Amino acid sequence: MLPLEHKLWTALHKLLPDTSGLRIGVACSGGPDSVALLSALLTIVPLRSYRLRVLHVNHGLRPESDQEQDMLQTLCQQWRVQLSVKKLQPPPGPKGIEAWAREARYAFFQESLAAAPLDYIATAHTQDDQAETVLFRLMRGSARRGVAGIPAVRDNWLIRPFLHCSRREIDAYAREKNLSYVTDPSNADLRFTRNKIRHVLLPFLEQEFSPQIRRHLASLAETVREEEDWLEELATSARARIIGRDNSVSLPALDREPAALRSRILRRWAEGRAQGLKAVHVRRLRELSEGKIQGRVELPGQQAVVRQGMRLMFQTQRLSVTERDYSYVLQAGQNWRLASRWNLSVSAVIEWQGDLSTARCADRWSALFDCNLAGPEDICLVRNARTADRIRPFGMQGHRKVQDVLVDAKIPPALRPGFPVVEMNGEIAWIPGCVRGQSALVTAATRRVYRMRVSPLPVDKELW
Repeated sequence: MLPLEHKLWTALHKLLPDTSGLRIGVACSGGPDSVALLSALLTIVPLRSYRLRVLHVNHGLRPESDQEQDMLQTLCQQWRVQLSVKKLQPPPGPKGIEAWAREARYAFFQESLAAAPLDYIATAHTQDDQAETVLFRLMRGSARRGVAGIPAVRDNWLIRPFLHCSRREIDAYAREKNLSYVTDPSNADLRFTRNKIRHVLLPFLEQEFSPQIRRHLASLAETVREEEDWLEELATSARARIIGRDNSVSLPALDREPAALRSRILRRWAEGRAQGLKAVHVRRLRELSEGKIQGRVELPGQQAVVRQGMRLMFQTQRLSVTERDYSYVLQAGQNWRLASRWNLSVSAVIEWQGDLSTARCADRWSALFDCNLAGPEDICLVRNARTADRIRPFGMQGHRKVQDVLVDAKIPPALRPGFPVVEMNGEIAWIPGCVRGQSALVTAATRRVYRMRVSPLPVDKELW
């Protein structure tokens, strides 16, 4: 048994029950990592009587997609492995291609669990993938859950037995076994952040700081994930002490819990009613519980939380016209109604090929933002202006009070309460209709942008 095969054997012994005859799906793109995983699993089949089925998704995104599918079909015939293929039609336009492809893959995997049927599905994520993920999330400002990286087991059916294997080990194994595989040319495109981390940042860190940086980052992820699992167990057990029969949160009981657990408890509580929570939602719930903000905290799914006395309660009715406090996480390709007075739209991601003279929108109610500088989606939001808000106007030194900007721009007094501002990376990036801030500006290095537009509803236009 070759060293890589022995590492796989050890990983499977930890991840899977000691049961022979398990039915395992092998997610295979045709690239070197997944082909090596399939090859190494085939050496273990006689020892554990595993039954393998290869799962391949043809996303149809590149001209080579069909050729890669043909190559994999030939390989599976040679190795006498069953193959299931899902051929997809890409969605029109550039909106969320990567997210669409990931969701389509996992939907196919779940279908295969029942249809094949299968006990587990294995993917070929490597130690290098783990290191890249940790760096990517650190640069996006992720919390501990993000730094925990890629889990070795997900949802009790998805396993990643190569997480302790480096890409160099896999490449050496592929050469020794003379494996045939395909290479996706888009993996070398440095316009994508993950590729830049892989081909530029990590090699630089290896050369200038630590040759073992990939292993260290993967080890960090494993340690943090173990701690995360423990903290989540503590948060789960705390629910009984804090959540009442009416599903409200007792703030005195919450305050008696360790500070490190309070946000987790609030997140677990809110997830019972609102799907798709972001870090900004949990942060706002924590601020509401501590009395740092007043009013309501808006959550996904038309849910909201209010503070009543010493308890937090869910409230499902929509904001009335007179209610001013709101905050929404920005997502490309969506529209919002803000405080019943404003419409905001965010375009899909646009490949930027314009010059800087066109980067400043002539329409003061529209603005362009550099996607790579805007920050992660959980700290990009549109919200109502607040008394203490300040902005660094583009082309000016220092800061200005947002309220002073609204007055100087002759925004009608009736519209100033609840006036929308766009926040990115913790600072005001844009006051629609008034001034652009210095955050996420389009520059000569910009490759992808999205456009925002805000407009008052017709009933409010009469106030101007």
